[in-house]
Amino acid sequence: MDIILYLLLFIQYQHKQICWLFNFICRYIPLKQWGFDDSHSPKYQKFKIDKLPKIIYYEKWDYKDYIPYLEWKYGKKIKPVSRRSECDIDDNCACPRCNAPKPYLYKNNGSKGQILCKVCSTAFSPEENRFSKSYSLKCPHCNHSLAHKKDRKHFVVHKCVNPKCPYYLHNLNKVDKKDLKEDYGKNKYKLHYIYREFQIDFFRMDLNTLP
Repeated sequence: MDIILYLLLFIQYQHKQICWLFNFICRYIPLKQWGFDDSHSPKYQKFKIDKLPKIIYYEKWDYKDYIPYLEWKYGKKIKPVSRRSECDIDDNCACPRCNAPKPYLYKNNGSKGQILCKVCSTAFSPEENRFSKSYSLKCPHCNHSLAHKKDRKHFVVHKCVNPKCPYYLHNLNKVDKKDLKEDYGKNKYKLHYIYREFQIDFFRMDLNTLP
């Protein structure tokens, strides 16, 4: 028999078998059952890898260069704040992003302590400077800043602690109601978004020393 004819007949036979299997699956295996498969169980959430976080880089400017740039680019002249009352901002306080001094700063929310820079429109607190680091990590689901939770030997654990994060609420709905009634029952599951920042330089690893 011609080999090409034999292969064509065999392909047709396989096609019939596949069609029969599809028909059998659709008739006797309910597709709704797949939605409750073990792989979708919240108990296996710890073994799933989350998406990468959003990385926000903080580019520092200098107000001496930024003020002339705004005037050249947009025709906007930035003048010191004209105060109607005495300002209690510390004389040594400066904007952490553009280093603008006290004359360009004013209270943004009254007595709550937040200060706003008139030059670069950056709101900041004198006690907490988020621009002390070159970047920050944010949750890809709610855009909330990740909290530094744990330090391990080769990586750092960052966690989204936002109770209104859609990722957290979605996982919380899949948890067994009995566990929610127990003390620390939610700790059995991985509900919050977690990112592990590895401190190892993989490009400098000696692969020959690995087991």
